[in-house]
This record gives sequence, structure tokens and C-alpha cells, in this order.
Amino acid sequence: MRSQRFPHLPPLDALIAFESAAEHESFARAGEELFLTASAIAYQIKKLERTLGVPLFARHGKGVSLTAKGQDFLLLVRESFTAMENHVDRIRHGRLAPVKLKTQHAFAQLWLQKRLGDYQHNFPDHDLEITAVSTISGSPKDTDIAIGYFHHDPGEHWQCLWKETLIPVASKGYESKTPVLYQDMNWHDDWRFWQDPKHINNGAAKMRRSSLYALILQSVLDGHGVMVGRVSLIQEHLESGALTPWPTAHIQAVESGGYYLYQSPSCGEHVVAQHFCQWLVTVCSDKMNGQQ
Repeated sequence: MRSQRFPHLPPLDALIAFESAAEHESFARAGEELFLTASAIAYQIKKLERTLGVPLFARHGKGVSLTAKGQDFLLLVRESFTAMENHVDRIRHGRLAPVKLKTQHAFAQLWLQKRLGDYQHNFPDHDLEITAVSTISGSPKDTDIAIGYFHHDPGEHWQCLWKETLIPVASKGYESKTPVLYQDMNWHDDWRFWQDPKHINNGAAKMRRSSLYALILQSVLDGHGVMVGRVSLIQEHLESGALTPWPTAHIQAVESGGYYLYQSPSCGEHVVAQHFCQWLVTVCSDKMNGQQ
């Protein structure tokens, strides 16, 4: 019976009959395997050929043989059956393969980790294998999903989750005649927006660099200097008052770049990867609407 939801797909019983008849090159032997008559197999094959609009078998006195179109279609049918069988076996006997997710250290530590617990609590059978790196390229390798920060749109294979806002911040009450400005080595040009002397006395300031944004954040929370705050990553500290705009409460925030989601071609065949991406987009949509 043909599915109303997938009207262009051939009926499953016809595909099974076709695969068996192709294997045995005989409608009669296919019938024996499937506990059907040879005429029932022939009927299914005819139905399939009408659906596709091409002959799949050449009929002759000694039996049947696949046409060129039939051989091509047989490869597709067997690949599809094998893939489905493997997925069913994994579902029946164990978990699906973990979803490989690659993202940047700062995003993993300061944003994703805080939300991942809820996801894994609600979906305990969904395994994620997370790799944190310093930078994400526009063409990620060896991963199902990637989440990265980019100054500019990285291309058609990436979906924008949200735009980022930058502002210099320090711990509450931080003052110094020679302020320490922490610079993230991976986001090395964040300070360019506030290089005007009316904002920062560059001649008196000291610059300290680190490749770990979370390490810089902790140093600033401990009152050791100033950093360029990525608002989405430090929101809780701004709301609690642990961090404040520096050097004054009136300094202007700047929108710069954004966070983007990449889904590799393998995501289309991985139900958990698809589910996680849908969850992530929903969470980010709620964020944009002010719910988080």
C-alpha cells in the first residue's frame, strides 16, 4: 500500500518483491522465499514498473534479468534497506552513534554547558561528543555539527543563531591609574572599538593576553583588570552586578559578529543530530525573544 504522506515512494511490498526477484532472477523463486505465488510477485513488479515508468526486468523463456534501469534501481533499494536495517538494529540493541559537535572553548564553557544539562536530562539516550577548539573554520571537518563565532557571515551552509554585542567590563568598583586590559588572542581585535583616548588611556594601560576567554573572565571577576565582554557569554554576571561597563556606565556597547550553526550532510541521516539542532534553534529563538 502506498503511503499518503509519501505519495511518490513505491509501496514497500513491491520493493521487497523486486529485491528478491532481482537476487534470484526468477519470480517463482522469489515467491518461494516470500511465501507468495509467482503471479503475485509478477503483479508487484508490474505495479512497481508502472510507478517508476520504466521496465525493470527483461522477460524471456529462461526467466527474467534486470534491465540497465533495473540494475541502477537495485543498488538504491539495497542501500536504503541496509541503512534502515542498521538503524533499526542500533535502536533495538543500543544507542545511536554519538553526535559529534565542535565549538569554541568560550561558547562551550560559558553558554552551551549551562543549557546542555537540561537537554541531556530530558533526552538521556541522546549522546553528544563535544570537541572544544580555539577557532572554527568556515568548512568544519570530522563533525556532524559546529557552532562558531564569526565577525562576518561564514556562508550558505551556516545558520545565524544570534548577533553578539561587545562592551568593556570590569568587576564592580575596579579602578586603576594603569588599568590591565585583557586581550583574547583568538578574538584579537575586540578592543578596536574603544581605542579612542576618551575611553581608555592607552599610554598608561597594560595589555595581557590569553587564548582562554574563561580564564580572562575569572581574572576580571577577581578584580585584576578589564576585558571586552561578550554580552551573551557574561549575561549572568552583568545581571548580578559582578561585572559592570568600564570605565563608565555610559560607555557604548557595539554589535560585532554573531554565532552560527553548521550542519554537515551527515546530519540528514542522524535523527539525534537533527533533534539537537532543532532544540538549539528553539533555545536561541527564545533567547532572541527575551525568554532566556
